[in-house]
Amino acid sequence: MDLLLDIIQEEKYVHVGVKGEIDLYSVKQLKEQVTDLIERKKACNLLLDLTGVNYIDSTGLGILIGIKRRCTERGGKVFLVSSSDRITNLFSITGLNKIFTIFKTVEEAVPNF
Repeated sequence: MDLLLDIIQEEKYVHVGVKGEIDLYSVKQLKEQVTDLIERKKACNLLLDLTGVNYIDSTGLGILIGIKRRCTERGGKVFLVSSSDRITNLFSITGLNKIFTIFKTVEEAVPNF
């Protein structure tokens, strides 16, 4: 399945809507587009909306960690949104819920920027 990204520049952050599977076959697209946002457009406050994601493998987790690291180094924030118990459990099992702040809805996340 292809990965679809919907990028919307908001006043205080960039909303990156992700739909599909974040895996070995799709991470290149995610990495390139988000790295472009961070490097060229200086967008370091990111809201990664994973509500349309149904699967993330270890490669995908690695890319998300890299995105978080890049933004944090530049003084930015990265928040995740996921309403899927499967995805949130993945972050809990791997301990990444201690690195990422995960919200159930976009509305819950936005006031934190």
